[in-house]
Amino acid sequence: MLHKEKWWSRLPQERAVTSWKISRLRVITSPPAFPLPVQPSAGIKLRTQAHPLPAPAQGVLVSGSDCKKSLCTGRDCALTAPRQCFTSRVLQTSITMNFYIVLALVSLNSVTINKVTLQIDPSSPVQSGRNVTLTCALDISIAEPSQSHPYQYTFYKEDQIVYTKNDTSDRLQYRITAARVFHSASYSCEVRAEGKRRESNPATLWVTGKWCLQQPVLTLNRNTIREGEEVTVRCAAPEELGSLIFNFYKNLSKGPVRKLTRAVNFAETTFNFEPEERTASFYCTFSVTTVPDAGASPPSAVRNVTISEILNNPIMDVKPAQNVTEGDTFEIICRADDSTSTANQQRIYLRKKKDILTHKTGRVNYTSTAHSQDSGDYECISDLHNVQRSTIKTLRVAELFSKPVLLAEHHEINEGGRLNVTCYSRYSTPQNLSTAPGLKYALLKDGTLKTAASVQSGYVNEKASAAEGGLYSCNVTAKGITKSSEQVLIKVYVLVTRPTLSVIGSSEVIAGKSARLKCHSEKGSPPITYVLLRGNQTVSILAVKQEVAVFNVTMSNTGSTQEYRCEAQNRGASSAKLSNAVRITVIVPVSVPTLVPAKGVVSEGENLTLICAVADATLPITFQFFRDEEEHPLHSTTTNSTTAIFTKLVGTEHNAGYSCKASNKAGTSRKSNRVSVTVTMSTWKRTLIILFCIVIILGVVVFCIVRYKLKLGKCAVWISFSARTDAVRNVFESELSNANTGSADQHGDVIAVREINGTEVGSVDVGCGEDSSDPDIEYTEVMHVEPDASRAPVMKGTDTVYSELQKSENSII
Repeated sequence: MLHKEKWWSRLPQERAVTSWKISRLRVITSPPAFPLPVQPSAGIKLRTQAHPLPAPAQGVLVSGSDCKKSLCTGRDCALTAPRQCFTSRVLQTSITMNFYIVLALVSLNSVTINKVTLQIDPSSPVQSGRNVTLTCALDISIAEPSQSHPYQYTFYKEDQIVYTKNDTSDRLQYRITAARVFHSASYSCEVRAEGKRRESNPATLWVTGKWCLQQPVLTLNRNTIREGEEVTVRCAAPEELGSLIFNFYKNLSKGPVRKLTRAVNFAETTFNFEPEERTASFYCTFSVTTVPDAGASPPSAVRNVTISEILNNPIMDVKPAQNVTEGDTFEIICRADDSTSTANQQRIYLRKKKDILTHKTGRVNYTSTAHSQDSGDYECISDLHNVQRSTIKTLRVAELFSKPVLLAEHHEINEGGRLNVTCYSRYSTPQNLSTAPGLKYALLKDGTLKTAASVQSGYVNEKASAAEGGLYSCNVTAKGITKSSEQVLIKVYVLVTRPTLSVIGSSEVIAGKSARLKCHSEKGSPPITYVLLRGNQTVSILAVKQEVAVFNVTMSNTGSTQEYRCEAQNRGASSAKLSNAVRITVIVPVSVPTLVPAKGVVSEGENLTLICAVADATLPITFQFFRDEEEHPLHSTTTNSTTAIFTKLVGTEHNAGYSCKASNKAGTSRKSNRVSVTVTMSTWKRTLIILFCIVIILGVVVFCIVRYKLKLGKCAVWISFSARTDAVRNVFESELSNANTGSADQHGDVIAVREINGTEVGSVDVGCGEDSSDPDIEYTEVMHVEPDASRAPVMKGTDTVYSELQKSENSII
């Protein structure tokens, strides 16, 4: 019976039964036994209340007011009809449904996996070779126990699947036959049912025993071989599984000579043997990669190999065997041993140190003229199938004459001096002097023949030129033997010419900056030593390999003109030449100027004098005078002095701050401090103002005096006394009475009369027109004198008494 996932498994499932969750929808596609009418709105009753379920299925009749009755038995129904009968979240269809399919839909959420357990029998540790059974048990709850449900069982070793099967029972077994160390691991099982899954807790299987790993089997492809052949060794563990590490041992070695890791239960390797080996033995062990704690297996049985010899040492002859002298001819013969059957197959090599002189099959002959460097050991090698035998003999060659030596009278000479070289060699064996031909000498310069070979062993040039310098050597030839001396370097120096000193750039240099001086000698062999002099003092020394030297000299802050020369030499003090003189002017930049006014206070109309001075600078100096922060200077002047004076007739508008700037050829300008100048008024203006003030003060004083006098005049009282005393008394008494009764006039004038020394005196308080609130009161004293009878009577109306009123703090005196 096939199970197929239908299209409606992807439809919304909000209306599914609330007691279970549908994770996968599978329906049985077998045809229905009969159509069963189902009302879509009726729903399906389970153990718990269920919502209406959609029932799209093949071969089921659906009836209802919203769906047209039809019997759907084809693929088109499954694809089209259900889509027409869904409204909102409830899928309604007019196709027929199979009652069993409905039950299958209901059962999708009717399975609950309670628990999954894994049991290993027998329990660990397990003796190696025993059978082991792993049982996966399922505890599950099913809504319809009468129906059978297939379960998917999966057994895991660590994270790898080792066994899987679909079964309807609630337990499944996985058997391991003849458990080995390879099977030692952590196992678990997993069960899937109706889209649900559950995994057991892990269980550990441990396979152990005295030898939990089997003894491996070692085999050889051959037990007897010939030299040069190889043997194949195979180590196998047929009962083991998994990845294995094989260790191969040779001749009872302490450690493995080869280690191989294989995913199968065997390993093969090949071995070669040394020429001197005649027998060899092998054995092997193995271990499991995944279970390193299990250790190594017991060793295999030992297998032996016998190696038969196929070569003998080659035969070697040297002619002559002794008394070989340089220039003699010698021969070396090397051949295979004819007693071996493979003599014609052997490859023969003649070798001196690492150089192969010749090689051939069966036999070689080597002939050469003897040289001293031919002395040494010669090796004859016989080779067959990578098997070698060798024979060594020594050849000694006596020296005919010694290696020449080139001697030079002087290794360094000046141009025009004497060049003298001599080549020296001698015979090594005196007995050869009578028969040996004469030695011939040849002189070489820079590897090129300079003089032809002759019996002359020397070379002399009384006036050597510069071209005579170079590497010299000599060759000595006798009896076909040529020997060369070591090279000797001879230098012929060209003396320096008088150098020329010049300035690179300007001859005026700012103090603290560097000047560049070039000293050049037209001729002279390097190295040339240049000495820069300032006066008689050495400034700098340069040794160069070219004809030009450049000096960088920092100019001191002296502000003077300095004279320089340079000296060149290449062969000591005797070859020294002095150059021309060069003058360099050192320009000292201006220091910060100081501005000082001649007077801090200047009267209007006078001259303002400002003095700007610098402490040190190269002349000429340009001075500029500024007022406050004005951009344009008030005055500018260039002078050959460190001080500049600025004079200007000023007015009150020149009352401000002043500064100055100074600059020279150094190209930098410095600004002075700021000074304030106060401009006052002129003397005549101040005198006029003083006189004006005095006049004003005098006018005020006169005004006050006049005003005071006028005030006193207003307060005078003219009292006229008649000759008649009674009338005067009556007047005073009347006024006094009015004052006592408070009937005085509104001005508050009071006149009081009293007798002093029998004479009536009146005190009069007279208001002078001032405010009555004035606290000053003016009093006057009037004295009445009896008329003198001896005098003539005064005419009535003509007698007048003047009295001055005085102010007093008291009302009556």
